Amino acid sequence: MRLTGEQPGFSLIELLVAVFVIVLLTGVVSLNVGRGGAELELESEVRHLSGLLAFSSAEAGLSAADHGLFIGKDSDVDSSGYEGIWLRRFDQGWAAPRASAEVFEPLRLSTGYELRLDLTGQPEVALLPYEPDLNPSPQIVAWAGGEMTPGSLEWLDSRTGELLYRLEWDLLGRMTLMPRGRVDAED
Repeated sequence: MRLTGEQPGFSLIELLVAVFVIVLLTGVVSLNVGRGGAELELESEVRHLSGLLAFSSAEAGLSAADHGLFIGKDSDVDSSGYEGIWLRRFDQGWAAPRASAEVFEPLRLSTGYELRLDLTGQPEVALLPYEPDLNPSPQIVAWAGGEMTPGSLEWLDSRTGELLYRLEWDLLGRMTLMPRGRVDAED
């Protein structure tokens, strides 16, 4: 055993470097996890909307009444989000459906995204706030005969304009989920 004035261990600089590396790695991991959580939330929202559109198509066929979805800017003044309002065609025009009220509650779509609705063969759709007094028609209609207004809905990053998700459907209401605009191999 040697006796010297030094004790084995780490210097203050070595400890500071180790702590700095740990903090840096923790920051990188938390940023990636945060982004992953937002992507999972967006995917869940798109899948939920896809399921609701399919349900409204089935409901239209069973009830022999057209159903539809009006998508517009959130009517709250402070919000930058979007909302979806479910409607059913009655003799007097479009109104909230009476049956399956809990399923057809208004949708609050995630904020931080820009939505773009494209309906096949129609001019560009402006997403305006829902004004019930104006009795607006839905943009996406599921007819009682089993058809649906063909089109797509895109979620874009509001800061970069990057396409994050695309939901596409055809005349028969078949849904295609496309992360980043590409067909998902799982579907």
